[in-house]
Amino acid sequence: MPVRERDRTDVLESPWLSQQAMAQLFRGELSRSDTWRTRLDTTTNWAITTTAAVISFGFASTQSSHVTFLVGIWMVVSFLLIEARRYRYYDLWNRRVRLLEEGWWAPMLRHEPMDPDALRELALELERPQIQLSLFSAISTRLNRAYGPILMVLMMTWFVKVYSHPKPPVDLDEFLARAGVAWIPGEAVTAILLLLTLTASYLFLSSFFIRAPLGELRTRPRGRRAALWESFYRPYAIHTRRKPTRRPRPSSTSEH
Repeated sequence: MPVRERDRTDVLESPWLSQQAMAQLFRGELSRSDTWRTRLDTTTNWAITTTAAVISFGFASTQSSHVTFLVGIWMVVSFLLIEARRYRYYDLWNRRVRLLEEGWWAPMLRHEPMDPDALRELALELERPQIQLSLFSAISTRLNRAYGPILMVLMMTWFVKVYSHPKPPVDLDEFLARAGVAWIPGEAVTAILLLLTLTASYLFLSSFFIRAPLGELRTRPRGRRAALWESFYRPYAIHTRRKPTRRPRPSSTSEH
């Protein structure tokens, strides 16, 4: 074997260099995942700030138009789509972190051999990186995490604004007439908001039944689940009792 090929083989088979390489890889992927997680928080802060400003300005006086709430709903939906795209990229990097934890670090801490399936999947991700999470799942997850309550508040405040200012309508026709915007009739505006509400509700509810992304934290059904009142003062929601390790009894040998 030539000297260069033998040195290269020794470097690749060195356990110390392999551990150092995996540690550096884990550190890099964790930093990249944390960067994209920070970008998700930024978009959510934009949506919350916009919602607070829209509600404050819309209820400042009775002469304020309900168009402010429609603009707020449009902006929050835009933020949701932007954050769903960012969440797909975040899932890509966080997926690598989880594969490293499951395939390398967890078996090493248990003094077990490495998981070849997880490492093989990680190698495929490094060789050909591609987004695994669909846009549907990303929107559903972000609605479950933050945007569902925000959109619900905006929809309710729009309805309250149209219904109560300047006074409650006499019938449904008057309500629909108030909901109109410029040349767009109130029936069209109400139908669009109703369709948006039904779509968001469907995506929000579906997030509880679809398979969670690999990096998402889920409560695992192991051990005894703590009751709701216990979660206020106990540090963990799940308690697992360690089984006592039974030491083998020394065999008594009788001497004759």
